[in-house]
Amino acid sequence: MKMPSKHRITLFVTLALVMALSAVACRSDGDPTVEASPTLASAVAFPYIFSGNLTVNGEPGPQDVPVFARLGNGRGPFNNTVRPGVYTNVSIAPGSADDVGKEITFFLGHPDGPNVQADQTYTFNSTSQPVFVTLNLNFPKLP
Repeated sequence: MKMPSKHRITLFVTLALVMALSAVACRSDGDPTVEASPTLASAVAFPYIFSGNLTVNGEPGPQDVPVFARLGNGRGPFNNTVRPGVYTNVSIAPGSADDVGKEITFFLGHPDGPNVQADQTYTFNSTSQPVFVTLNLNFPKLP
């Protein structure tokens, strides 16, 4: 039985994220005197990956406007896919153990330029695997 294309893409994205996060968690600067900090780096910090409907003031959002997430002092990548009224693959992972229990916030626009925060948030909890979440986002206006 052949796997549907959507599932192959999801599997590929998941494996790529796991490999990238594993590489970051295993990185060393070569200094044996540095003590480990109390972060999630000792265990792989799995991300949450969000997709859903995207509206601006209740109307379908525009195509190709970046959507990104923030958690604590960290920001997820903003190279996701935005089609009219739909966003996919907005990911965020914790930077430290202190991020567990904090709110994930979502933004429309560019992280270093104009952006607008969504009405919705999501609480980050520790997880032993990537978590895929369908979350519809509404933004009060365009950036």
